[in-house]
Amino acid sequence: MAFQNMVNMQLMMFLLVAIGFFVRRKGIIGSIARKELVNFCLYITLPFNIFHSFRMDWDFGMLRAFVEVLLLSAGYNLISIMISWLCYRRTEPQRQKPLRYGTIVSNGGFLGNPVIEGIYGMDGLFYASVFMLPVRIVMWSVGTSCFMKGSEENLVKKVLTHPCVAAIYLGLAAMVAGVGFPVFLENTITGISSCNTPLSMMLIGMMLAEMNPKGLIDRTMVFYTAVRLGVIPAVIFGITYFLPVPPLLRGITVIIAGMPAPVTTALLSAKYGGDESYATGMIFVTTILSLVTLPVWCLILGI
Repeated sequence: MAFQNMVNMQLMMFLLVAIGFFVRRKGIIGSIARKELVNFCLYITLPFNIFHSFRMDWDFGMLRAFVEVLLLSAGYNLISIMISWLCYRRTEPQRQKPLRYGTIVSNGGFLGNPVIEGIYGMDGLFYASVFMLPVRIVMWSVGTSCFMKGSEENLVKKVLTHPCVAAIYLGLAAMVAGVGFPVFLENTITGISSCNTPLSMMLIGMMLAEMNPKGLIDRTMVFYTAVRLGVIPAVIFGITYFLPVPPLLRGITVIIAGMPAPVTTALLSAKYGGDESYATGMIFVTTILSLVTLPVWCLILGI
């Protein structure tokens, strides 16, 4: 069942990518419109999607479980950040940006939740949603800083005022305060949020249509793929193996750590001067190979 869920999610992603590829190749959307759609995704659909991810019921009786999951998530994020800064030091700056970002952040938000729900059910989905809270904060703070230049003060200001980071503040506040919205507003948030995945994946297809595949698979790409799909989840598995961590939480942590590169790698590269084509290749290669590596991690975890 878990493998079937993973395959279905991956096939849906590839179909959306194929549609975007077709649209761009046929000239239905030009290069200028495609760049404007990147802005629309980063400033509208992604912030709504992030805010919507915090729409869960909060109960202070769940605080102990929250703390345990949040500590695991914090440890995972710290390890990912350390690995990202140890690697790629000699890589050219344009490629270094997406490589570091794609090492810090996995596609756990989009692929992780449905896969974990298929493996562990609603309990697993709940813990996965909690686990993703620090991940999203790191994603739009430390992760985004990989692409932005400037003095430390200006950099912090740029990151903290980014619409996606603002969505985290508002989402957390609304969740903890238990704020309820009128049906029409809740439906609007849900509707715009649901646009994010198809729009993002079709944008990846449009970027693929513009890229030159020559030289895409190089030593750095192979190294990155090994780090993203093998090294990080292996480190997480090794550490949690010697800690008194319940198998459910260990499994969630390892699976999210072993997810492929996120779609935002290419979107942020297109917006902030990273190697857009290389970032698109990172997503494409790691997503294909994750069809093999994720089931392997499920076997290692004894699922």
